[in-house]
Amino acid sequence: MVIFIPLILIALYVGMYVLRTDRTSDCRWRQTGKDAEGITFRCQVCGAEARTEKGEPTHCGAKPNT
Repeated sequence: MVIFIPLILIALYVGMYVLRTDRTSDCRWRQTGKDAEGITFRCQVCGAEARTEKGEPTHCGAKPNT
């Protein structure tokens, strides 16, 4: 029974690591400014910045475009 506690802790750690990967860290854009050139957004997850004419960006700033 005592051996199950470390195994459960290891399984929880591995599960949390898998759920933390890039698959779930999509950008969460917040508007930081607006002027004549467009709207400025900053991602709260990766720190990327983007400027659009209208609406929030549709790409993740941390991931390269392929």
